[in-house]
Order: sequence, then structure tokens, then C-alpha cells
Amino acid sequence: MKKLFLLLMIAAFFAACEKTDPVADMEGDVLLKSTADDGVKLVGEHFNLNIIGVKEKTMDDDIAAGNVIFVHLLGETQIGLVHGDDYAVLDKNGTDEDGALFQLPDPGFEPYVTELPWGFDTETDYSVYARPLGKPMTGATITTMAELSEIADLIAATEDKKTVRLWENLVDNYGETLLITWGEFIPNPISFERLKGKQTFQNVTAELLSVVYEIDVTYDSDGDGVITDADVTLTFHVRIPIFNELLEGEYWKYDNDGLKLLQLRFYPWGTDMTMEDIEDGWDTL
Repeated sequence: MKKLFLLLMIAAFFAACEKTDPVADMEGDVLLKSTADDGVKLVGEHFNLNIIGVKEKTMDDDIAAGNVIFVHLLGETQIGLVHGDDYAVLDKNGTDEDGALFQLPDPGFEPYVTELPWGFDTETDYSVYARPLGKPMTGATITTMAELSEIADLIAATEDKKTVRLWENLVDNYGETLLITWGEFIPNPISFERLKGKQTFQNVTAELLSVVYEIDVTYDSDGDGVITDADVTLTFHVRIPIFNELLEGEYWKYDNDGLKLLQLRFYPWGTDMTMEDIEDGWDTL
């Protein structure tokens, strides 16, 4: 009798496990005990977003509820980003002409020169983690895209650089007579490869919540506003959070190579963005 009762209890336990999150079932682990590759234990309240790769002919706006975005199984999809107080999928179909649309909060850190970050708030209000799931030996790459706004051009051309918070450390280190021009956009893609076995989360906060632009800074030795061979020009990098006034048209460019599921999680703790600067070599001249 005791053996029968024990068998019934075991059967009930496995039946309950079958009702858990299907994403967890795909990996055979308990989500609340997952650990990211940076050693952070991913526990507690969070927002979960599943990016699902599909063939366009199978796409149907009514096939799934919840926080999902459908992207092309092969090729590029645009996921537009909208500022809001909460996380929300506003358009889950990324396979049509206008792409998908995702709302998320302001990242909560200041734009800063990566080589001169001291004195600036470089920690985010929340962090983003990701892991690829589904069929092994597939992958995807996300690149956050954004253009500079008119305001960015205005602050670069401001004569009194001391009045611009972003340029404070430049002025302190190189003097007030500076000529600043925006340079190239520096893509910072994050790639995911679905390998065999258990997949771990990785911190993708910097890649998904910010963009980096070069700036050329010239010390105008005679103060005439004209760059000559006698003037020295240095190239720096500026990390800018999405939804900042310096940017416009933010979106994620999702390049898919057969990945059927990418899981994103948004947690209410911060990430220091300068760690990514160090990894990418943007912390020194």
C-alpha cells in the first residue's frame, strides 16, 4: 500500500511538471534556477519575451498569445523600439512589411564618452539576458540601430562646451577650445549560437539598450575655429542609451540563421555599461 501511494505521488509530481512553462520544458531545467554566464543567478520577478523564427507562409496573428514576436526564420527582421513605462509587445508580427514593435522602459543611464566615463551614471535601471533555444546548430544576430538626432548635431556644435554635460570630462582633460564632430556609427552586434545540450543565459544589456558613435575631438590651438595641421585630433566613442534625445529611429535588426526561439528576460537590477566598453576596447585611446 505504501509503495502504491509512493508511485501515485511520483506520478502526480511529473504530471505537475508537465504544466510548467514550455520554454523550460525545451531545456529540461527549472527557469528560476538558471544561471547566467556572468555568474548572476536569475531568480525573481522578470519580463519574458520570446522571439520565434517562422516561415512567412505559416505566420498568423492569432496563432499565439503572450509576449512573443515572430521573425523570419531566415533573413532579416526589423523590431521597432518604443519608449514606455512598461514592457509590451505592440506588434508581434515581424514578417510583414512594417515589422514588429516592442515597448520597453528607458535604460536609465547617461550618455558618456567611453574613454572618460568617471562622474557619469553608467549603470542601467534593468538588465537584459538572452539564450537561444530550439533546434541545435542554428543561430541569430541582433544589432541595435539608431540615427543621431538634430539635437546631437547641436550639442557637438555648441561653442561653450562647458555647458554640455556630455563633454564635461573632455573639457576638463583637454581645455575649453575644442572642435567636436560626430563620426561613424559603430555597430555592436550580439550573436547567438544554439549548440547541443543545455543553454545558459548571457547578459546582453549593453548590446540591446545602447548604441555607440565615434566623435572626433580637435584641440583648436589658436581658437579660430579652423582645423590646421598644427591641431591634434583624437577619436573617442560615445555610448548612448536608446530613447535618449541624441537618438531617433531605434530598432533591433534581427538577422536569423534558422534559430526558432530566442528567449529574452528583463530583470530589475542594473548592469555597468563600462564593462562592455572594456571588453570591446573602447575604454582607452
